[in-house]
Amino acid sequence: MAVCLAPIARHYDLVVIDSAPENPPLQQTALSAARWMIAPTRSDRASVNDGLGSISRQFQLVRKAVNPHLRLLGVVLFGSGSASKQIHRRARTWVAEELGDDAYLFDTIVRYSEAVGQDARHHGRLVHELEEAVASNPKFCDLRSGRAGTNTTVVSATSVSVAEDLANLAREILTRAAEEDAA
Repeated sequence: MAVCLAPIARHYDLVVIDSAPENPPLQQTALSAARWMIAPTRSDRASVNDGLGSISRQFQLVRKAVNPHLRLLGVVLFGSGSASKQIHRRARTWVAEELGDDAYLFDTIVRYSEAVGQDARHHGRLVHELEEAVASNPKFCDLRSGRAGTNTTVVSATSVSVAEDLANLAREILTRAAEEDAA
């Protein structure tokens, strides 16, 4: 029996390194080994100019001195309200001013939810795991009346929306990487 193995789709190993902006050596080390960089930014001017500007300088330094193959895959707005369209437009303008008009901005914006962040840390779970746990939340009337019990775990229902944002972003990142790889 003959078996022919052909790649159906390109395989990507995706390693995400969330490095603190106040640690340039860690950023440089991560960028030295990377193929693409995805730059996160909040929507305020200081985050775009100072934070994204700092990341951009590290990117340029590493690309010039160590890793000429490094490319900016895109910029993602995060920690913003999902209905803040005018704020998003303004932030996109500032990103273009900071990085140039050819800087790619992902369409997906990861919304802000302090409750989801607290739940993730408190329960030691990822957002998609919190999303699954939402189905086990007791009913509000049971919580209020005390029928749910004192040891009942309740996670924010917003976990579902944030998990959806992150899943959309992951799809968009992989699609963009495939397009860039094909170009």
